[in-house]
Amino acid sequence: MTTGRIGTPSPAGGAVSGFTLLELLVAIAVFAFLAAMAYGGLSAMMRTAQGTEAARTDLAQLQRGLRILDEDLAHAVNRPVRDGLGSPHLAFLSGRDGQTLLELTRTVRPQDGPRPSPLERVRYLLDSGNLIRQGWNPPDAARLEADTSIVLWRDVTLIELEYLDSRQQTQTAWPPPNVEQAGLPRAIEMRLRFKDGAEIRRLLPLPEYPSATGNGS
Repeated sequence: MTTGRIGTPSPAGGAVSGFTLLELLVAIAVFAFLAAMAYGGLSAMMRTAQGTEAARTDLAQLQRGLRILDEDLAHAVNRPVRDGLGSPHLAFLSGRDGQTLLELTRTVRPQDGPRPSPLERVRYLLDSGNLIRQGWNPPDAARLEADTSIVLWRDVTLIELEYLDSRQQTQTAWPPPNVEQAGLPRAIEMRLRFKDGAEIRRLLPLPEYPSATGNGS
């Protein structure tokens, strides 16, 4: 059996020039193979780019949360507050309920608008894997609902806080048991673990000589 050529007669009227059907089929097969290879490479590049963008977003979220936490602790002051019922609360204390991890009073920059007090009460809590920061300004006679509430990190499976006291001793709660006028710790060691297995340990210093502000006690 012979295969005919697909083409046009030569200008001189000689033999027909062009491709045989077999050659055309081979060319199509080669082109299809190269196209599949190119698509696979492009798809892999797109997946890599998406993964890189997701990792960049996660890193930015992590750094943002750490900056906020660093700033809160760096501006902490030894100033107790009173809640809306008049009950006193220490300037700095670890969780007093099942969700709260940490509460503290901090200074804020004076500014115009709905924040009349130079002090803010801050609360960190873990709720369904979300680490949330709540803030009240002014800090005394605060409403039950926070003035501000933001999610610092999502998919948190573990967070542990340890407190370094003035004697360089590590405490698992603040204030330490049987200690009056504990003031503020010197630093907090934080251990943070996420759902994907990533874990962070960080030492967070507090002001070395915090001063009392106001008369919330």
